[in-house]
Amino acid sequence: MLAGLTGCAGGQVIDAFKTEAAVLAETQVKTGTKIASVKCPTDVEVIPGAEFTCTVTARDGTEATAELRILNEDADVDFLRLSNP
Repeated sequence: MLAGLTGCAGGQVIDAFKTEAAVLAETQVKTGTKIASVKCPTDVEVIPGAEFTCTVTARDGTEATAELRILNEDADVDFLRLSNP
């Protein structure tokens, strides 16, 4: 489980920076691959059950998609899977 939350005028949104850092660490642990970057959207509203994706780029340039689900109002996020786009 990953966590990240920030306020927004229209409601709560996922903290993309914290989510990116958590996805980077989780991906390196799960795959053993060195990750160069992770890019998550900055406008994901905290709606439990909602899913979103982040782009993961390995140091060798290979890209994959991390699929995540928002678990609760606290913006805890579950890392569902990593797949090639």
